[in-house]
Order: sequence, then C-alpha cells, then structure tokens
Amino acid sequence: MKATCGGGLAPCPSETATTVEVAACKIPDATPGDVVQGFPRPSRAKPGKSELNVLVVPVRYANNPTSEEQVKKDFEREFQKTRSVFDRNSYKRVTPIFTLEPETQWISVAETSQQFVDARGGDLKRVTQDLVSLIFRQNLKDFDSIFIVAAGGTTYFGGMDQTATYKHSSGDIGSVYLQTGPASLAAFPHNLGHTAYYFEDLYLHPANASSGQSTTPLRFDAMAGGSDEYVAWNRWLAGFLYDAEVNCLSTSESDTVHRLTHINSSTGKKLSVIRLGYGRAIFIEYNNDAIHVYELNSWIGHGAGPIKTLGTLQNGQTLVYGNFEFTVLTLDQNGAYVKVKQ
Repeated sequence: MKATCGGGLAPCPSETATTVEVAACKIPDATPGDVVQGFPRPSRAKPGKSELNVLVVPVRYANNPTSEEQVKKDFEREFQKTRSVFDRNSYKRVTPIFTLEPETQWISVAETSQQFVDARGGDLKRVTQDLVSLIFRQNLKDFDSIFIVAAGGTTYFGGMDQTATYKHSSGDIGSVYLQTGPASLAAFPHNLGHTAYYFEDLYLHPANASSGQSTTPLRFDAMAGGSDEYVAWNRWLAGFLYDAEVNCLSTSESDTVHRLTHINSSTGKKLSVIRLGYGRAIFIEYNNDAIHVYELNSWIGHGAGPIKTLGTLQNGQTLVYGNFEFTVLTLDQNGAYVKVKQ
C-alpha cells in the first residue's frame, strides 16, 4: 500500500507502548490432539529448527517405466519452489534439505498404486506401514520428515496420520506423508506443515462444508489451500517468527495504535494478538497489500475451520467485529499504523 506519512508526508502517529508480556499471547489449543493450532507445540513438531531434513522415497508401481532422470526433474522443480517458500516465510531462518533416493533405493511393487491401495481397503495407515517396511535406508530417524511418493504417479491417494508410529527395521518412525499422484501433489509447503510442524488443515473438510460455502474461511495460508504463504500466527508457531516480532495487545485499554511491517519484511513487528479467552484470539497482520484481521477459535474441531478471516482493510478503512473496531490510520514506507478500539 502507498505511504501516506513520514518521509516528507504528514507526521506518522505515535504507537501505544506495549504493556503485556508476549508470553501471555501464546494461545493454547483448546482441542489438542494429533495436530495443535496453538502453544505449546506437540513433542513431534520441530519449531525453530534451522534445517529440515526431508527424505523423499519414490515407489515404482507395476513396472512403471518413468526414468530416474524424469523423477529427479519433476521433484527438483518442487524442491526449488519449496525452498523459495521457506526462504521467504521463515526470513531465511529455516531451510528444507531434500534427499531424493536414487533409483537403486526405490521401493518396487508389482501392483498399480490403485491395486496396492485397494488390497488394503484404502486404509492410509496400513498402506503407509506396508511401504515403510520396504524402505531400504537404515537411518530414517535422521530425517525430520519422510515423504513416500510415486515414480510417474498419475492417480492421487494419500495423506498423513499424525498419530501414527510405523515399524521399520531401523526402528519406529513418525512424520510420514504418503501420496501416489504426480510430484506436484506432494504439496511440500502444505504437507511439511503437517510433518514438521503438526499444523492442522485450515480448509473445511467436505463433511463440514455447506452447499455453496467457501471451503477456505482463512485467506493467505498454505494450510488453508490456494496459497504457499503462512499467516503470521502459523509462522510464530513454527518458530519462523520470533517473540520480539509480536505485539501482545492489552484488553484493558480502550484505544491502542500499533505499527506492523509487511509480513515478509525482515524487520519490525509483524503480528498483533488480542486474547479473547482460553484457546481464542484475534490476529492482525500486514499481508498481501492489505491489513488482514483473522480469528482463532480452537474450540472448533479439526477440519471445521478453527481460523477464519474477518476482513482485509486498505488505508483509511475500518472493520467492526463484536466489541472491536480496527482502523488503518496511515502508512509509512515500510509499515501500517492500525488503531484498535474496544
């Protein structure tokens, strides 16, 4: 958005001093389970780890003729995109390191992927376990995430059971994602959200979506679908965003003004949090050329939309939600000044 204060323009407003410790805004998940949308992070999650070691194991189904060269080409394209996504979203604090098994280490099965899945009743955990058992490598515990993929896949079946522990000759492992489709459907930014950070899906699962209803109540997030960006709340949960880059707003003050730099900026505060009670909060960030205001209600279960966008604001616009009023007052060259009235 275009600057309207500072640098020879009108004076910028004064910010309200933060009086609440940021730890108070580390909202817990009210319905924790195999995935957690709040603090503390689950034991299998890897927040703040500077390198994510990701093993990718192709499966050759029914003598599929796809060459090793083609598989490398297909997956390197996805690896490069994912490295770029993490470089931007983590402020260069996290790098995914991909290891694609050579053809000599591929799993080979006699059935097509559909036959293999059907023979196990479409049971994701059973399909995954049977393929994990066939992995040749013996140091699986050295990896933060394991993706079992198809060499030249065309038909998709897949997912991750975040509660699962799989038996392997080298020991028990978790954080395994399986998919049988083309390389693009590995959807690494989304699925590393599951395997490395134990995020939940933020799109509506079919059973929770009414006819004509948008399945993406949250905008701008890889876990919600349709974007490779993570919102600032998920970045904080993942350890991409540091505590010092978060405002924890007081609910005892009627009016506060705070400045937010763009979510992809390397400096400044990038998230403001208003606590609404146990497991609930409102978040404000400068994202995608707008101020994005969204709400967490973690009492809403997995797949039913625990986070939703309340609105996006341009300079001078106001959003009213319950007892809160959010107004974009002005912008300088690097950030936006937002007034919160309660």
